[in-house]
Amino acid sequence: MAGFWNQSNTQIHDANGKPFIGARAYFYKGGTTTPITVYKSYSLGSINAHPNPVQTDGNGYFPPVFFDEADGFYRERLTSAQGVIIYDVDGLPIIGPSTGGGGGGDTPVDPSSVLITGDMIMGYGTGTRTGFVRANARTIGNAISGASERANSDAQALFSWLWNADPNLTVVGGRGANALADWNANKQMTLPDWRGRALIGTDVMGNTAANVIPGAGLGWAGGESAHTLSVGEMPSHAHGLSDPGHLHDWGNRAQGFGITPGNFGAFAQGGSDPSGLKVQTAFTGITMSPTGGGQAHNNVQPSRALTIYIRL
Repeated sequence: MAGFWNQSNTQIHDANGKPFIGARAYFYKGGTTTPITVYKSYSLGSINAHPNPVQTDGNGYFPPVFFDEADGFYRERLTSAQGVIIYDVDGLPIIGPSTGGGGGGDTPVDPSSVLITGDMIMGYGTGTRTGFVRANARTIGNAISGASERANSDAQALFSWLWNADPNLTVVGGRGANALADWNANKQMTLPDWRGRALIGTDVMGNTAANVIPGAGLGWAGGESAHTLSVGEMPSHAHGLSDPGHLHDWGNRAQGFGITPGNFGAFAQGGSDPSGLKVQTAFTGITMSPTGGGQAHNNVQPSRALTIYIRL
């Protein structure tokens, strides 16, 4: 993250109250004479680097100056345009904003105290956010990589984080020996894709598998917004039947035969040979009506969409 120089956008004056035009501010690593890079923008990056020293303009104003908090403390030397030292102060803390990872006091802000690289937040908006990229399956890389979401030196930490955290994420052009090699080769890292997806916890998360969603490791994607049931997934159920009933026909005539001891009488079709006693072919008339449309059902719980951001 960035710290803001307290003399940014201020006008300085000489002893007679006239603006110091061309005054120079030199910045060094605290306790040394090693110059540090200061920046024109909160997003830092080599593309935003100021020259060192930083000079006042024709009205005696300094431009906005941002520090990289990782530098900790700094030393500042201010001179006139002619090189006369106005002051030289050492041990100054780089202080970030009071919210979103900054703080106050007399010690440098720890940029890891609130959010670290790879952390995710949600915002009620669709645009970009300083210090973050969107989890949209676009790419990040260095300034000449051609990455579609963020092509800047400040994306290197997240590039390396994702390269090591999730080997299933695509590196455009193929994965090389390590994250640094791919970064220096101007490759692009594909960001995780949370478009239209809900968040769930991984199945293990440092414990034994919960098996709520088996196999749900880091970056796992699954589920479906609509689903059509297969036969095996349908509940066991019964269908109503309709049977109007029917009659059996014994043939075109019936003929009796004699009663003998043990015989109480019978009928035979077509004469005395009882083998001709058969039922003519008849249909039952039973019908079963189909029901249901066979359409997919909605699987989406009541939801509201936000933009998901990943910390650089």
